[in-house]
Amino acid sequence: MKYLIFYGSFVILAFYAVSVLSIKCYVCKEPDRKCRDPFQNDTIFLKDCSTIGMGNATMCRKYMWEIGDGTRYYMRGCAVRGRVSRKQGRDCIERLGTWKTKMWYCQCDNKDGCNGSTNIRVSSLTILLGIISFSYSQSIQTIQ
Repeated sequence: MKYLIFYGSFVILAFYAVSVLSIKCYVCKEPDRKCRDPFQNDTIFLKDCSTIGMGNATMCRKYMWEIGDGTRYYMRGCAVRGRVSRKQGRDCIERLGTWKTKMWYCQCDNKDGCNGSTNIRVSSLTILLGIISFSYSQSIQTIQ
């Protein structure tokens, strides 16, 4: 029984560590008008990247497209690869396409919501809880 408690708590802590270590990004796209700039940082769009299948994401990204007639489209989400923009996403990289199309993308990784996570502090907490759990299971074993 004591091993079941120990291993069960270890598994729970492991899943907790994975979810806490993931970066949180705003995830939205057109046609939702709230996704456009100026962005209101609506918490309804703030998602843990691991809950949307991108647990290995380390950055957040914003795309903006402008087509020939001046219409703009936006998309925000998690990113696995890419280059972090200067000024952490406040300075976007511009690309020109065909048919009078422009695209800008901005990437950041410095905080949640644009966006780094508090993984060092929480990771230490997770390790500490694991040590306490292990010590507790050892003390129960010694008593019996």
